[in-house]
Amino acid sequence: MRLGLKVVRDCVGELMPDRQVLRRTKGAGSLTKADARELALASPVMQLAADYKSWLQDMAQKLPEDEVKECRCLEVEYFIMRTALCWAESRLDVAEHMYSKTEPLRQLLTPEYAERLADVLYEIGKSLSAEYNFAMAVKWFKRASEVINGQELEQLSREGLELRLAILQARVTALLATGTQEALDEAQNQVALVESEAGNKFVVSLLKLELLQKMPTEVFDTEGYGDILRHIIRSFPISDSGFKLIMHHIRKLHDKSPGAGCAVLDDLIVALSRAEKDEWVEKAVVTRVWMITNQRETAETIRATENVLGQLSRPLSSEAAVAAQALFWKRLESNYTQGQYELAEKWCQLSLNDVFQNCGPGNTAKLESLDAATAIVHKMSPHSRKEPMAAYLAFKVAVRIEDHTMAQECLETVAQAPDHVDYLGACIAESQKAGDITCAIAALRKLQETYEYKEPNPIHLPALFRCTIRLLNLMLDRPGADKATMVEDLCTEFEAVVLALQRDKESTPKRKLFTVDELEWFSRSAYNLALKNTAAWELRCVIRMLTACVSIISYFPADVDFRTELSLKTLFAHFVISSALVALARTQDNSEKQREDYSHMRRHIAAFDNELPQYLPNLDEHSREDMLRKHAALLVFDFEAAVALQQWDDLSGIVQRSLPCKNVTALQGMADCLLRAQAPGQAF
Repeated sequence: MRLGLKVVRDCVGELMPDRQVLRRTKGAGSLTKADARELALASPVMQLAADYKSWLQDMAQKLPEDEVKECRCLEVEYFIMRTALCWAESRLDVAEHMYSKTEPLRQLLTPEYAERLADVLYEIGKSLSAEYNFAMAVKWFKRASEVINGQELEQLSREGLELRLAILQARVTALLATGTQEALDEAQNQVALVESEAGNKFVVSLLKLELLQKMPTEVFDTEGYGDILRHIIRSFPISDSGFKLIMHHIRKLHDKSPGAGCAVLDDLIVALSRAEKDEWVEKAVVTRVWMITNQRETAETIRATENVLGQLSRPLSSEAAVAAQALFWKRLESNYTQGQYELAEKWCQLSLNDVFQNCGPGNTAKLESLDAATAIVHKMSPHSRKEPMAAYLAFKVAVRIEDHTMAQECLETVAQAPDHVDYLGACIAESQKAGDITCAIAALRKLQETYEYKEPNPIHLPALFRCTIRLLNLMLDRPGADKATMVEDLCTEFEAVVLALQRDKESTPKRKLFTVDELEWFSRSAYNLALKNTAAWELRCVIRMLTACVSIISYFPADVDFRTELSLKTLFAHFVISSALVALARTQDNSEKQREDYSHMRRHIAAFDNELPQYLPNLDEHSREDMLRKHAALLVFDFEAAVALQQWDDLSGIVQRSLPCKNVTALQGMADCLLRAQAPGQAF
């Protein structure tokens, strides 16, 4: 009975996070394949548990008293698990019925069983909260509280006490989310209960903040909210997660009252500076600068920022200093555009504060001399900006004030000039000089777009590709970078290399653009990037990168000395691509997309088959066996794809190709795949 209930509890635990996502996206009746497997396991086990429950009830009179009590606890757990399983199956009326059967028996629960069952009810409530069904979530959180509160506090384990507090916190959050006055009153009572039992703990302060957030804006207690935050700053040691929470609530306060938010953040900065938490101080200072640059500033607000910066014990790091000054420059541009030169001067003075001394002499010089140049650019007429030289000068200003929108507009202008190559080259040099990699990449790409496949040509296209790829790699490794966008750009760049190789081949000039050394650099870079990031990147990006690698290798001359090494790269690339495609196909809900993935995979496996015979004779015995194992695995994937695509006539050929591998496991996999398929008779 214990074992069966544990199995069901584990299955339901796996189902709950999936169900809450499905109900938000596909509706309550939807089930993934994984969900179906969990239910297929849980349902018969629960039926067996029902039989055991009946037998235990019949035997209760013959058992010792302590075992009878254990039987009653198991019976309550049985009904609770039936409740959870019915909920997972979206049979809420049956779930209610099953829970009602536990009420006469709950007083018999031991502390251990009470904790276990309260945890199940708590998980149901959490799942309902994740579905934004807060009214039902409150109901289940209340039931969880009733179960665990039925025990004496001193009899609960430490985990049980933590669970009890978590249930109370979740219940308060759900009550607040319902938005009714009755729920708000109940939430206040619950917070008072937690405070009376737990004292003024960190979690109590957080609950109080949540209560205040639900107050109408017109009666929002700004002072009370700020006092609670100051109490947290003074009273509790701040961890990494605690710092993030405090910053989150300070931003909330800033949204309601910018002045109050800045004042509390100033207190936090001073406290962190005294505690020598330099990393957090820097994040808080950058946030403080962001706050003042995103509100209506006055000389007084700038002076208040100067005061808090003056209390820091040491200068900021170069990264934090540059980040803060970037925000200052953005505000400077706005002031100049509006003709507020006095405020712009105060921003310059603030940005030259001693705490920003690590920004480097270049950045300091920008702040000291950039004001006049920026003012001139903004006074230029639209017609004047269309002149290539004026656009280039405006670009130089744009990269120094980090105005990427203006920089992109200038690049568009200079790219249309007859001598655009010279201007774009100068823009690239200016971007690198200013340390603005984003603008440098944009200028390099604009130069790629304007490339003409003719001889002679002042641009060496492979060098452009190499520079762009290296800069994208630099951006990818920077903290805070948009990695998904960088990876997408890298894939696009390597695909552009393949397109350039194709166009170069079709144009048949006297001298090919790409030398063997350049082909080797691009193929090696694509290969290494894909393998290094197989676990970190989205699988389709890995596939795109390796596909580009294989395409680039196909343009090597046939007589290169390292043809064996290229064959190995090609084989391994086909293997990884096929493995990634089968993983994507198996988890694909869209049947059409699944068929495309399987078809794409079969083409790569066919390419692997064609390449392998030329490569095998060059291998030692151990390497040969490893390659044959990979081949056998791919043929199992090929068999699976043929079955999914209903290409029944190909099955016997796949089996015949697998025989030289002498791999029984592969044949077993094919047989299993065929037995699970609804195949016609001739397939057997």
